Amino acid sequence: MMTPHALSTKPVKNDLSIPAFGTIAPLHPLETDRQRWDRFPGFYRPDYARCLTGVMPTILDVLGYPREGFPTLREYLPERSPRRAKRALLLCCDGLGFKELAQAGRLRALYETYGTWITSVFPSITSCALSSMFQGLPPNRHGILGHYIWKDFPGAVVDMLKMQAANARTSLAQAGFDVQQWKREPGLLDTDPGHGLSAYHLMHHSIVTSGLSTYSYGRSVMVGYLEMLEGFTKAAKLLAGMKQGWVSLYTATVDTLSHTLGGSSGQIGLALRQIEEGLAWMVAALPPGVAEETVVLLAADHGQTDVSTLVGFEGDTRDWLQRHTRAVGFSGRVLHVYLAPGQPARGVQDWLSDLVGSAGLVMPFEEAAPLAGPPGPPASNGHGPLVDAAWVRQSLGDIVVVLDAEHSWDKAGVLPKSKPYPSPLVSQHGGLTWDEMLVPFFCAPLAEAR
Repeated sequence: MMTPHALSTKPVKNDLSIPAFGTIAPLHPLETDRQRWDRFPGFYRPDYARCLTGVMPTILDVLGYPREGFPTLREYLPERSPRRAKRALLLCCDGLGFKELAQAGRLRALYETYGTWITSVFPSITSCALSSMFQGLPPNRHGILGHYIWKDFPGAVVDMLKMQAANARTSLAQAGFDVQQWKREPGLLDTDPGHGLSAYHLMHHSIVTSGLSTYSYGRSVMVGYLEMLEGFTKAAKLLAGMKQGWVSLYTATVDTLSHTLGGSSGQIGLALRQIEEGLAWMVAALPPGVAEETVVLLAADHGQTDVSTLVGFEGDTRDWLQRHTRAVGFSGRVLHVYLAPGQPARGVQDWLSDLVGSAGLVMPFEEAAPLAGPPGPPASNGHGPLVDAAWVRQSLGDIVVVLDAEHSWDKAGVLPKSKPYPSPLVSQHGGLTWDEMLVPFFCAPLAEAR
């Protein structure tokens, strides 16, 4: 076996960030340390009993229509959190971890009275985590097990946000393939909940009915907006016009800024203030009585950790990897390695361990699989048929490598070229660090968001 060259490294610099406003103490609930992974102390395990898979079941429970087989987060919420309401607004903030929430005003105050911590899923990447949040299923049950991952059909690595094969010019939907065929079981929103509940998802117009949204949001109605204030205006109209139901308002602003500026930058605080002002305006604009009959829930799909070094594959190292694998995929800080059928994993696993060294953790599928969801029968993990390990392995990979908080993968030379970030990538997610895995959650009276 060839001894690999050292990982090629590239220091990360951020020349665009400005400091946070004042000194803000980070929020770090001490009880979250029970999720720490003994084998790699910097990593934290997802807790599928206290996870974002419970967000939508909690909303339906608050509206008075719990769904059997989809556990809620009720027991983890403070006693003051409302248990019944006619309407619910879910504010889904992509990338809002505790580090980012520390810069908020109203949202932080609501969290401190009505909130708790929950975990993301693994990988803690948007396509994987949003599917879990809205379908109420862990990744090993809904089938989106990362960002760039292998799918036997079309027999390629697929970008799961765009639902497009890595080398393709068009999406799979445009090519005539129904991505719903990847699902092993129906999720929470794939069936009609009945009861006359209204259900709406508000998101930027560029992602309405395209890519991941067609997979994750089920039978609920998708509505686009261009600017956040337009989103809050539409949310107000929808809430005021419904007898009973829920509206989710998704924003990627914090995630986008964190990737290029860092989660502790002052720009994050500015963005959160706009969200808070928009929410307060919406509450004031609602007809009398509507706000009092509505709850607001805050949830995030993951947090982010700032990166100091990008590591990648060049020259002989890249060539060895391409010769000895069927394909590789990436989920931010996670590398998915796919071997040829029947190919032993040991040699490639040892090679990767030598390559990565102390910068991360190399796991065979059997060790990585429980991180993507409980492996047991439906009685232990909620809903549907038994987990099929071979079905999970197809996408999660034969070997999974997770980098630590200091490092993230440089995909240059391994995946097809894509448009570069307009500024350097300085923060990343997908992995198992505290900032990525632990996220805030609250359920509060909407009237108190003024």
